[in-house]
Amino acid sequence: MKNYMINKLVPGSKHRNLTAIMIILAVSLFIEIVICNANAFRVKNNGQYEQKTYGIADLGISGADVNINDNEIIYRKDYGASVFIELNDIDTKIGTVYMDLEIPDPVLKYVVAYTDEANESYYRSFEREFVSGVYKTKWFTCHLNGKSNCLIIRLDNLEDGYTFRINQIQINKPVPMDISMVRLAVIFALILLIYGLRRMAFFRASVKTRYHNMLLCLVSFVFVLTAIVFYNNSYSKVNLQLMYNVDLVDALINGQLNLDIDVSDELKALSNPYDTSVRETQGVEYSWDTAYYNGKYYCYFGVIPIALFFVPYKLLTGTYLQCNIVVIITYCLYIFLLDFLFIKIIRHCVPKALFGIELLGMILLNSAVHLFLYAAEPTFYLVPYSVGLLFIAIGFFFFTTWYFGKRTNAFLIFMGAVFLALAVGCRPPLLVYTFIIIPFGIKVIKEKKKDCIRDVVALMLPYIVIGGILAAYNYLRFENIMEFGTTYQLTAQDEVHNTHTLYEVPTLLWLGLFQPLNFKAVFPFVAPGEPVYNFAGSFYTGNLIIPLFSTVPFLLSIFSPMMWKSWRKNKDPFSSGTLVFAAATGLLITILEFVMAGVEWRYTAEAAPLLCIVAILLVADFLSERSAEIMTAGMTLIFLFALYSFFVSLFMGIAGDQEYMLAYHPEFYYSIERLCCFWK
Repeated sequence: MKNYMINKLVPGSKHRNLTAIMIILAVSLFIEIVICNANAFRVKNNGQYEQKTYGIADLGISGADVNINDNEIIYRKDYGASVFIELNDIDTKIGTVYMDLEIPDPVLKYVVAYTDEANESYYRSFEREFVSGVYKTKWFTCHLNGKSNCLIIRLDNLEDGYTFRINQIQINKPVPMDISMVRLAVIFALILLIYGLRRMAFFRASVKTRYHNMLLCLVSFVFVLTAIVFYNNSYSKVNLQLMYNVDLVDALINGQLNLDIDVSDELKALSNPYDTSVRETQGVEYSWDTAYYNGKYYCYFGVIPIALFFVPYKLLTGTYLQCNIVVIITYCLYIFLLDFLFIKIIRHCVPKALFGIELLGMILLNSAVHLFLYAAEPTFYLVPYSVGLLFIAIGFFFFTTWYFGKRTNAFLIFMGAVFLALAVGCRPPLLVYTFIIIPFGIKVIKEKKKDCIRDVVALMLPYIVIGGILAAYNYLRFENIMEFGTTYQLTAQDEVHNTHTLYEVPTLLWLGLFQPLNFKAVFPFVAPGEPVYNFAGSFYTGNLIIPLFSTVPFLLSIFSPMMWKSWRKNKDPFSSGTLVFAAATGLLITILEFVMAGVEWRYTAEAAPLLCIVAILLVADFLSERSAEIMTAGMTLIFLFALYSFFVSLFMGIAGDQEYMLAYHPEFYYSIERLCCFWK
């Protein structure tokens, strides 16, 4: 009955929707052609913009040797810090400047200074870049004041002997039309989604069809495909000789637990080898990111991925498995499984949830877990995270299949426990995820008294066996079953003597959850806030801090009393208590991560999915009982949150932690830059 009422309230006939889609396509084409290609009309059929061409002989060049016959310019350090290329006697309005260059490197950055009717001297300037593989960077457009007489192109930070060619520079050469199908598709999809959420019954349906499921699969596939494209066009600094995937693999194959790395006499002689300041100031030779104990090096990163993937690969192929390959494969599989679990959970817990909220919820979820950053910079640090989160997703796949079904198959419980226990061997903090099954276990034991012993044994056995193996592994290395080696790490701070207090928590939560991001007009538009604090003590902060609630502000809905009140009204006490328990678990993971490890973007990726699913369930349930007008307003607001979080996640992935995309694939980086910054 409710779906019928929605269809009555929402104009959604096939004919009307088809007409709307055609109009949206026309609007998208107009935006792409007229707005995104506005530079193509910049100087056409306009007599104010006289075209002029300058060859190398017509240019005033200083700070370099000039070979006119070969159009070559050779920078000489002795001549000065920069090369200046001057265009004189322009005497016309400048709308565009076209530069036909041949450069030895992919990118040449330059600064342009100019004169016009408002600036008689070289008072103002702007920066641009010439990229060999990006045709549109041959042009830059100008919006100056009246006629210009002179223009200078300044090249800085060149190496001595840097040689490039100038074939010609043209003033007011028209910019060619460049229709981007990717940009057109994005514009069309965004406008269509706005219209669909507000006007189409397809997005307002609570009864889902295979077409709804196909669209959800498409969204998940687009996320993963984008991540793979980022991976292929960013990380290329492949170094197989790493402590994690080489030294630890060799050690385990040789039947030893310590790494076969020589320890320097200087490190052995230190009274406190964990004091980073002493090691650095005294120039002590040591192995970074290892655990040092009793004169030997160990690896404190999770051993389970090594045992399950890297060691078998080395034994079968004779070569070492690359960490970046493991990260991209496991994290993409994790995204697919996470999306599947999310849809399964929301349809079970909130069966009346509108499809539009499911769709937007998936976008929010995938944006919250930093998929694009994992893809763009898949270093060995991320192996325990990606594999551990995949195991968590697999484990809960078995548990949800068991719980949402007839709950008679102990094998599903056993397999779920196996993967959750394996996740602890990847990342010990992931043990907290096990807490989520506690309320379900209590409920099932009460309902199934006859089979509860079998189910409890099936649940506990993997934890006992795998936990026992991990405990023995820790004890044989550090004489402590609970010590994974993080206490003895040789990294940025001394964890042996570092004491954690509750006084750290407010600052850590601010940095990791609430600190606003920095937005700017320059691509990639968003940057993390500066981790400035005045705390009298020490804790670790990474290079790239992306506060969770600043990235996904939709998550703040978990603090809404109105949402919780609605949930308690519509659900039984068990469901209410379980959701509170899940939210508390997510916050507990966050606090433990920050206090024990510090603040960095990869830490929040472990708590983000749990908090995100809780927030979406709350909002979906709240809106499912509201009028059509409130549902429309609510989905519009969620759409804005999803749009914001998606583009923040996307641009953060492009920027990266170490700027791998810009460093190793500048052509791809600047291709995206010109898609977004079409006005340049």
